[in-house]
Amino acid sequence: MKNKGETLASILTGFKDCYFFLHNTKEFSVVEKIMNEGFIFENQLPHSTDRVNPNEPIEVTYFLFQRKDYGQFTMIIAITRKTYEKYSDVSNSFDTGIEEVMTITDPYFGDNDELMYIISPKHILGYFSIKTSEFFRNVNWDPEFDNSLQRKPVKRPVKPDRQE
Repeated sequence: MKNKGETLASILTGFKDCYFFLHNTKEFSVVEKIMNEGFIFENQLPHSTDRVNPNEPIEVTYFLFQRKDYGQFTMIIAITRKTYEKYSDVSNSFDTGIEEVMTITDPYFGDNDELMYIISPKHILGYFSIKTSEFFRNVNWDPEFDNSLQRKPVKRPVKPDRQE
């Protein structure tokens, strides 16, 4: 019998050539909002998510164990390698962070004076229920979506009262 991490890893291996980022949340209303409006994150994607490799089920199991207190719903961001590498190339060519390429809106300063970004719902593969071990795919997920075609990135903004 598979544990929950092995179950999720085996589901993710069915989506070839993607980078996966996981984030747990407690409220189903938040799950629905993320799948329909996108994932808001602060400063850098790794600050709000954990990147996992589904070919290493122990990584996924460890994530679920470490993040279980954050909620029973695991949001799955899945960006194809091709698209992620393009984001990285665009980021380098504009000399800006990859977050500025990924975001679907202009970045803004949040309550903690950190930049906030939004990943498109088209990068949200779906969610995994830790309680039932079921995966629910987001109808908005589009493996071909490339935000760099939608929005030209800008240099990382600096808060007006900060000196650099």
